[in-house]
Amino acid sequence: MIGIILAAGIGSRLRPMTNTKPKCLVTTAGKPILQYQLDAYLKAGITELIIVIGYEGNAVRDYCKHIKGMDITIVENTDYENTNNMYSLYLTREIARGRAFILNNADLSIDDSIVAALTESTPENAIAVDSSLFNEESMKISIDQNGVVTNISKEISESRSHACSIDFYKFSANASDTFFAKMQQIIEGEKNLKDWTEVAMQQLFQAGELRFEPCDIAGKPWVEIDNYEDLALSDRIFSRLDQILPDIENVLFDLDGTIYVGSEPLEGAAVAVRRLEQQGKNIFFLSNNSSKAKFDYVELLGTLGIDVRPEQIVLSTDGLIAFLRRQKVNAVHVLGTNSMKKVLMDEGFRIDSASPEYVVLGYDTELDYAKLVTACKHINDGVDLLATHGDNFCPSEHGPIPDIGALIAMIEVTTGKTPKYIFGKPDLGMVEPLITEYKLDVRKTLIVGDRLHTDIQLSKLIDCYGMLVLSGETTRDQLETSSIQPDFVLNAISQV
Repeated sequence: MIGIILAAGIGSRLRPMTNTKPKCLVTTAGKPILQYQLDAYLKAGITELIIVIGYEGNAVRDYCKHIKGMDITIVENTDYENTNNMYSLYLTREIARGRAFILNNADLSIDDSIVAALTESTPENAIAVDSSLFNEESMKISIDQNGVVTNISKEISESRSHACSIDFYKFSANASDTFFAKMQQIIEGEKNLKDWTEVAMQQLFQAGELRFEPCDIAGKPWVEIDNYEDLALSDRIFSRLDQILPDIENVLFDLDGTIYVGSEPLEGAAVAVRRLEQQGKNIFFLSNNSSKAKFDYVELLGTLGIDVRPEQIVLSTDGLIAFLRRQKVNAVHVLGTNSMKKVLMDEGFRIDSASPEYVVLGYDTELDYAKLVTACKHINDGVDLLATHGDNFCPSEHGPIPDIGALIAMIEVTTGKTPKYIFGKPDLGMVEPLITEYKLDVRKTLIVGDRLHTDIQLSKLIDCYGMLVLSGETTRDQLETSSIQPDFVLNAISQV
């Protein structure tokens, strides 16, 4: 038995991700959609495959070059824009006609046991179906009193539907011959190039020329991916979030872009935090924003309905303070807010010294030109620069606004100097004291945030779980091209 995967389509509802790649190579839960199918074929012992390509087909060719243990034949549908998947399948006739095969569309993420369930099912011709759901958009089947499929169509009503097809079909050699003959009639005789494979199957079922039975895979995960909602569901299911989350003991939340954006709370965030607390999880909050003190965040979160103690909040200034103490520094010049200056003064440091050991750069929402001039004077005199964090911009209800990274770039252009050290996420010093003090098990810890290069990168560095929420900086299509990949992806933490 061989496998035939139809992968010629455009996938326009997943643009911009599919602007430069076919839908089957879009990733979900860290793996291309196509790979889910390849893994399932391998597990079922099917190593000979035909893949029909079309849109951005060279990307599939390149991907398959690196597949080990499989004999993959590529067939190209050059007219993919004017044809449908029946025509794509018909292009394989010289290789597949008269042979037993598994047929599937390439836009499904599936459990790796599904192909084996289909091949091992008793009927020689079978349709993999899920009897646990009814979906208006899916192909449905109806059966007779003997359990034989009598119809397959999206138009079958719920009362007449036996189950939803998941677009995986098992054909015997005889059924293969019959099926290709019907497709030849439709394509060559009727000159119809734009119908689905299921149209030919429907005609054969209704004429009694093909005997197919359902193979129920209810309970095995699968998602047909047409749009971003489907992709989000697949991300959740195949990352195993709902199985792993109960074992998580510690959750470290980013703030801006995760709990709120600018001054606007994100819907459902407070409820999600309370729900996790009620489950007994230890909750902490991490922020690179050095413009505020911990008490400011306690007040802010309180107004959002999140009760929190100062010791649950970790700021980028914490790493800075620890460094200054280790270096036995007494005097610094602070380019930052009055709140940040007070934090350092309360910790015993002299600020705005005429002879500072360091210029300390924070996220200064009270910046003016005179402050820049004074800081640059010290830097030009040879004083080293420290930065509380490195974020280029801060998400706000008005869109991105300049953060400390933009200020670092301005100072570098002006003085030629860069920070000697940058604290904050993803620097390990941001969380190591917290892990030590509270004896956190990193294997049972989750960092939740909206930024790949800070929140998720930090989770990689400490080897804990990382969850990306798409409520702030990062979009789903940006994730697609990033080398930094989270363990889980949600649209917002309200979905936790």
